[in-house]
Amino acid sequence: MGTRKNLTFEGLGPTAAKAAPPSEYILFCQGLMVSFQLLDQLKVLDGFTLGVKENEFLVVLGPGQCGKTVLLNCLAGLQEPQAGLVSFKGAPVRGPSAERGLVFQKYALFPWQTVEENVAWGLKSKGTAKAERRRIAAKYIELVGLTGFEKAYPQALSGGMKQRVGLARAYASGPEVLLMDEPFGALDAQTRYAMEKELLTIWEKEKRTVIFVTNNIEEAIYLGDRVVLMSKRPAKLKKEWEITIPHPRSYTDPVFLALRQQISADYDLVL
Repeated sequence: MGTRKNLTFEGLGPTAAKAAPPSEYILFCQGLMVSFQLLDQLKVLDGFTLGVKENEFLVVLGPGQCGKTVLLNCLAGLQEPQAGLVSFKGAPVRGPSAERGLVFQKYALFPWQTVEENVAWGLKSKGTAKAERRRIAAKYIELVGLTGFEKAYPQALSGGMKQRVGLARAYASGPEVLLMDEPFGALDAQTRYAMEKELLTIWEKEKRTVIFVTNNIEEAIYLGDRVVLMSKRPAKLKKEWEITIPHPRSYTDPVFLALRQQISADYDLVL
């Protein structure tokens, strides 16, 4: 608790002020400022504030190149903001941690390793005994529906199967928070929809806090307990919606379509 005294959470924006206080959040950022020096200074995040509750499925929605991945990297500890605070369970985030696992848009699998070896990679890095690694890997391989493919190499897998391996690897490492950076963006529409359904099934069985980044409004509504909308760059938290439509959700549900229209009206178009 001593580290909490070093944090100051003041001047919350109107959206954050309506939510639970910072002590209620497992992951919290306030006033994040991130810029990059290119030909001119490129401001990406401009005073961004966001709180994430434990076991929440939070979707971060925003237009292309608005800073969604930069935000995710700040939450993961991979990017240090020029200003602002990021905390996990009240303690400052000062770098990457096994408590916060990443799932990337690109599959990021080791091509020289089997499915089983890829899933167990994080466990091996932590020094987990071989028998225990195999037991845990088998559990999550089964959870994502890849039993029978343990000895297959990534080149033998479809895109959807590769992303299942990525999910299994992230879960197997035991993070408390999963940070997912447009993980289904490279998939065709049919496979993407199947993976959305699969992800929700896995999340229901193995509850974790999930922060899912997308630029797809339908995907955001289909998956999220809550959807937060980022403005165009330099990004602020523009608006948020609690999604109360029960699962399984239908893309053609009138309530779903009405909510899609609401969000579309606030969505910044970027050419």
